[in-house]
Amino acid sequence: METLVSTSSIAEEIQLSFAPVFLLAASGGMLNVLGTHLSREVDKLKSDEAWDAGCAGDVRRIHYIMWSSRLCVMTAILVCVVVILIFLGDHVEPDLTAYISFSFIAAMALLTVALVLFLMQLTVARERALIKLKAVKRVGTK
Repeated sequence: METLVSTSSIAEEIQLSFAPVFLLAASGGMLNVLGTHLSREVDKLKSDEAWDAGCAGDVRRIHYIMWSSRLCVMTAILVCVVVILIFLGDHVEPDLTAYISFSFIAAMALLTVALVLFLMQLTVARERALIKLKAVKRVGTK
């Protein structure tokens, strides 16, 4: 009978860890997008045409992308900690509920800041594109 209780307990733990795993998948997807954006920006900086007055915008975008990536990695680490604590919760004496809650809230906060930084780098990219568009229009009217 002891194994039945243990098996149902494990099943409950798996169900509880299911939601944080979605957050882990979101962090992974976000890291994929950020990696693509970072490689584009690095390629632009390597090209000769990138070294103009707009280079500061590209460097700023790289800065935002790197910080957003760091926060996504920290989010993923905290989600892993949440899942570990969920599984440990039934098997250790002290109540880990507060630690699980804090870790999950911290992971959500880090992901939120990472998304804000991602939005900021998109704003910088838009500004850069508008500057290039205005320059092309000026050259075309001359």
